[in-house]
Amino acid sequence: MTNAAALNSAMSFTTFGAYLRFLRRRARLTQRELAVAVNYSEGQICHLERGRRAPELAILAALFVPALQLEHAPEESARLLALAAAHQATAQPSPSEAVQSSSRPALASPLIGRNQQRAAIAALLRDPAVRLLTLIGPPGVGKTHLALQLTQDLRQSFPDGVHFIDLSPISDAAMVAATIARALTLSEQAHIEPLALIQGALRNQHSMLVLDNFEQVVAAAPLLAELLAAAPGIILLVTSRVALRLQAEQIINIAPLAVPDLGHLPPLDTLARIESVALLLARLRAVHPELELTQANALPLAAICVRVDGLPLAIELVASRGRLLSPHELLSEVAQRFQQLRRRGRDILPRHETLIAALNWSYGQLSPGAQILFARLSVFVGKWSLQVVEPVCDLERVGRNTLLDQLEELIEHSLILRHSDHNETYLGMLTMMREYGQHQLHARTEAELLHNRLLMTYIERSEQAEQQLSFSSEQALWMARMEAEYETIQAALNWAISTHVYEQGLQLVGALWRFWYMRGMLREGRHWLEAFLALPLEGHAAARAHALDGAGILAWRQGDYQQAELWLDVALNLYRSERHVRGEARVLSHIGLLKAERGAFTQALISYEASLPLYRALDDTIGAAAILHNLGNLYCQQNNHERAMELYRECLAIYEQYESTSDIALVSLGIGAIARDQGQYEAASSAFTRSLELAQTLGDEWATATALLNLGDIAGDHYDTQLARQRFAAALAIYERLGDQSQAAVVQARLAMVAFLSGDRPAAVGLYRQSLMLAHAIGFQPGITDGLEGLASCATHSQPLLATRLYATAAALREELGLPISLVELPRHEQTLRLTQRNVDPASWAIAWAEGHHMTLTQAIALALTHVNPC
Repeated sequence: MTNAAALNSAMSFTTFGAYLRFLRRRARLTQRELAVAVNYSEGQICHLERGRRAPELAILAALFVPALQLEHAPEESARLLALAAAHQATAQPSPSEAVQSSSRPALASPLIGRNQQRAAIAALLRDPAVRLLTLIGPPGVGKTHLALQLTQDLRQSFPDGVHFIDLSPISDAAMVAATIARALTLSEQAHIEPLALIQGALRNQHSMLVLDNFEQVVAAAPLLAELLAAAPGIILLVTSRVALRLQAEQIINIAPLAVPDLGHLPPLDTLARIESVALLLARLRAVHPELELTQANALPLAAICVRVDGLPLAIELVASRGRLLSPHELLSEVAQRFQQLRRRGRDILPRHETLIAALNWSYGQLSPGAQILFARLSVFVGKWSLQVVEPVCDLERVGRNTLLDQLEELIEHSLILRHSDHNETYLGMLTMMREYGQHQLHARTEAELLHNRLLMTYIERSEQAEQQLSFSSEQALWMARMEAEYETIQAALNWAISTHVYEQGLQLVGALWRFWYMRGMLREGRHWLEAFLALPLEGHAAARAHALDGAGILAWRQGDYQQAELWLDVALNLYRSERHVRGEARVLSHIGLLKAERGAFTQALISYEASLPLYRALDDTIGAAAILHNLGNLYCQQNNHERAMELYRECLAIYEQYESTSDIALVSLGIGAIARDQGQYEAASSAFTRSLELAQTLGDEWATATALLNLGDIAGDHYDTQLARQRFAAALAIYERLGDQSQAAVVQARLAMVAFLSGDRPAAVGLYRQSLMLAHAIGFQPGITDGLEGLASCATHSQPLLATRLYATAAALREELGLPISLVELPRHEQTLRLTQRNVDPASWAIAWAEGHHMTLTQAIALALTHVNPC
């Protein structure tokens, strides 16, 4: 965009939020990516763009200007600052609500959170059928605190009393009965055993005994069974890190407190009510009463809670330093010296003074084999599948059954956690467990070997995923698997870079591009692909071509067409030099996609027709079906519906044979588009709805957004502007999150059309301008035609000669691209074009049309942006 056009664009915006949104999109940044660049939350960026707040001008100049690539655009920078200053002058600060404190009866330190679980446990303990309930969880998760609260909650339910018995001072199971007897103030009698004494005292009572810290005397579990048999009216509530394995036992797993989503921080009042944040604020205020939750400290406080996994003991340890350190300093302390944090106090148990002390005790209770496996599992991050444990951790080849026994032991001791997603089992560790395990692993000098095994395992797993995601009936399952284990995949990639294992890293990113594409992680995937493509790596042409192909597809979807074309051309040449026919066929197909989106339909057709015989020579039915699908899309865009439908039906039969969910969802969009063009709205809506449901099942966000876009078109065709606006807005939110700028421009034009149909011409002009500017900034030719024609439609009545010029330029561009107007839009287009002819004399209209037809695209865009009157 020229300086003059840029200045005109800047001046066309009257609000800070709208101009910031345009600049972000032009820089190809999602809200999340801009938030990371300027140290804001994604929610804050959203508020900025919606006009709910403005940043400080100093922050705007220091961080936003470079992030938006405005260092060499002084006019645009000045306009952004001026709009921000104007917003600040009119904005009213909203007072933050006070943090809600617990209304429950106070303990020594109030229990915060767990209200639902606490009520559910209390209901179980009132149930006569429940005799023994064990609260299980890792060290520091807050089992004791919850049990203490329950003693208060349930006092009225047990007429003979609720007794809290702390077993932490003893480690000998033989001492349990005597300890319980003393807690019940039963006098010792030389001729009566403590257990018999307890049984006699409780035999006719309706009371509850809370036995805390039972894990260190778990061998005494049979004693509890005898006690329950002798005293039918008593209830036992036990806290333990391990299960008791008694027949009467019911287990409740106590998880850490809920933590915030750092990528989407909520408003301050909502953030303050998230359990972990509420606990941290309460404990910090105990040592620093004037502390308030603000926009400045919200992110570090939330990050502390995430860093410690919402573990109450860890939060208590962090808060104990709050007298000395600010929230930002506390976060740094947690990041660097997490396990060494110490809580001091005369009433603090030694094993709760530090996390190391708590973990040393649990680790010491494990068998030698489980200790070794625990250390090795620390190479995983987040969640991991049972299927990868053996190839990574079984150095001695003890076998799957032995590993399963050891994993069960670790779960019993609450040192690893079990998760279930999509009927698959995953395991995971809390952050403090993993760091402790890494310390043990370092002592064993096995880290390098295990990380290398981890990298090779995930290369194999990702290559399998790529194949399944490309075309199979298990796409949803493999998407879920890759997403569940993605943190470990990131760790493997980081290991490959830090240890210079470049070849294997390149293999891994090459296998991951399809997951990144389908999951909508365009920026993330491109970052990794570019990182490995930039490394010094000789040879390995096929692996490099594979990565370049993936990078090209991600860049294409972002609207970075020039870079996409460069990468795809290099990938094609590498594959050809290696005589890698399948790779050549795939890249030719991708080049066709790029050409089609840029409007070069003849070149796209050439690429597809070069790819198809290669797939057929390989007897690759799946690859050939993808080309038929792309050709169908091409013919559909050119209104050759008969040929397009033939191709769609042919590839759909293959997709359904292989149960390829994502491809069925995509071809349903094409079938629906043809039905809409032919006025068969019920069939079109059915096809689009099918596509939406399949895409949502798969978790394919791009296909979900595209189905919503098409359903919005159906609503617009029926003048249901409210429903159309809702669907377009939902689609736009997804495209923006994915960083798909070309589709964002398309949806902006659709929203403008809805505003125009609703009679809101100023809003329509503003939205068409944004769409046109974005399409022009990224070189999206079809989007430019939409923007020119949309602004022309807005000018038809009041500025008919201007509208005629813009229509003529758009017509010339469509002719050059071979991009006809869709049949369903054609009547509306022809009607508005006739209106321009009615409002002026024929000679003037012909002159204006000729001027527009010969006008350069840059001139037409500048004319549209600066001269269409919004009023």
